[in-house]
Amino acid sequence: MDIIVTGHGHFATGLSSTIQLLAGELPHVHYVDFTKEMSEENLVDQLKSIMVKDKSYVFFCDLVGGTPYKEAARLSAADDKRIGVVAGCNLASLLEVGISLADSDNDVGYLTEELVTISQKGTQVFKVKPIKPEVIEDGI
Repeated sequence: MDIIVTGHGHFATGLSSTIQLLAGELPHVHYVDFTKEMSEENLVDQLKSIMVKDKSYVFFCDLVGGTPYKEAARLSAADDKRIGVVAGCNLASLLEVGISLADSDNDVGYLTEELVTISQKGTQVFKVKPIKPEVIEDGI
């Protein structure tokens, strides 16, 4: 099973650059940008050029409803057992799932849910918690 990262602008290659820095090459992860010079047909052609018959794929898209998401969803609708689609996930989920993918025999449904779950767990708000001063009695 492979992951195909796709999104607007240089979303995919930007994630690729960061993944390279943090973990090196992830052999089962592919990156396809959808730039302003491309048509929807160009994008679909690039996505299909990566895909091999009898192999499963999870599309990791930037936004729900955007062109990369819509085209991935169309491909999934034609073969939903072999193709899953997620959108809005983050770097942490791609990194964790991408690293374990080589040793995984999980199905598309499991991996799509895992990407979303890891993204949710990794999304947090930093809050400063006041520290209560320690009261030291001097014995008097």
